[in-house]
Amino acid sequence: MKTSIITLFTMPRSFTVPPNHVSTIQRNAIASWAQLPGVDVVLVGCEDGIEATARELGVRCLGDIKYNQHGTPLVNSAFDLVRDHCDTPLIAYCNSDVILFPDFVESAQRLFDLQKDSDFVAFGRRIDLRIENEIDFASPDTERQLKRKAKSEGRIATQVCKEYFVFNRDLYRSIPEFAIGRGNWDNWMVWSAKKNGTPVINVSEFVTAVHQMHNYQSSNSNRRSVYMTGDEAKNNQRLAGGRHWISGSVGTHRLTENGVEPERHLLINPHFWADVPRFIRLAASLATGK
Repeated sequence: MKTSIITLFTMPRSFTVPPNHVSTIQRNAIASWAQLPGVDVVLVGCEDGIEATARELGVRCLGDIKYNQHGTPLVNSAFDLVRDHCDTPLIAYCNSDVILFPDFVESAQRLFDLQKDSDFVAFGRRIDLRIENEIDFASPDTERQLKRKAKSEGRIATQVCKEYFVFNRDLYRSIPEFAIGRGNWDNWMVWSAKKNGTPVINVSEFVTAVHQMHNYQSSNSNRRSVYMTGDEAKNNQRLAGGRHWISGSVGTHRLTENGVEPERHLLINPHFWADVPRFIRLAASLATGK
């Protein structure tokens, strides 16, 4: 069996609190990760159903995480906990509603080989897709069918919506007490790495990350509140020193067929300008709370 190079973790919501669709899409995401070669999957948190789901899907569970006054898990606590309980050279965080495929591991391994002893952070865009039922990832045809469905029915989201990060285990040792699942902390991850001179590599051209669409009923709020106007989103913004919408969404490098190449300046960067219409759509949806 191949030695794991990546510890992939998430902080799931409760598997027993309505709507039931949240449980379904979380199980889909974690089941997809459990099939990935060279990946040690860890679920972090004490919410109902996490430990049972971890046992069922054959992944690890760590429950000793800290929460804020609203009962929301803290990002820094989870990152520190996972680092203390893993020995892989790379650590990856991914939101618990995102399906990943072997191209995620292949891209991480390629970056690890290319960067040698140099630190890096990798991220990529997602594809929004509505999925209603549980998926059988043991079927050999599942990956092909899902990727075909994502290509025909999915919508590429703006890079402001970052779903995963892959990084060297010694990075991110001083993360503010961000609330998970609220706005602004993910932009800080990119912005702070760039500020410290760490290469931030966009792997969107090689990684298919399928974000299963959902509502925000389990947050007792709407999308606008969760990401912008709610107390926790505002506190995340304060801790991050701003929203960093642009600087926190554009990497310093991009993974290409030729290796890791520097990104062009924004004014002449075709990837940035291609993303502008997606960002405008996102801003419009946040303005209406949908």
